[in-house]
Amino acid sequence: MTETLSSVNLDAALSKGGAAAAGLTRLWESLWQQDHVPPALLELCRLNFARLYNDTAELGAAMPYLPTDAVTADRRQAVIEGKAHDSALFSEAEKAALFFAEYYWMDAQSITDEAADAVKAHFGEPGLVLLIEALGCIDARIRTARCLRDMAAFAPAMEATYVR
Repeated sequence: MTETLSSVNLDAALSKGGAAAAGLTRLWESLWQQDHVPPALLELCRLNFARLYNDTAELGAAMPYLPTDAVTADRRQAVIEGKAHDSALFSEAEKAALFFAEYYWMDAQSITDEAADAVKAHFGEPGLVLLIEALGCIDARIRTARCLRDMAAFAPAMEATYVR
């Protein structure tokens, strides 16, 4: 049985794209090795997007670039349940980033100055820029994995109706 496709294991499926896909893989890997926003917080943002998409495959995926204990089960569950903003398990910096991520997911143009300023207060301008770039990557990978899963689900039906 093959692993369900998600943002965290998408690279093998994309590798057929050659050099362009390899560049996207390098970009993805670099997000989990930078110093502006903690990678564990990016994982919380990924889970937040998965929750908003109601994507069970994405919610069940584990980020291979992080230690298994980087996001504790209770913090993970709070994000999945949409309770992070009211939880003492999260710092103000984490809450600011998760709130910003929700704005981004709904409509990047709707992000308020207050939401951006809250992120900058904790991570500086470079952190805000990195978060915006990371959220774009996370969202694109989740959407791509969803599309590829949907295409795979329909492939047998399409093959059966194909006439040569």
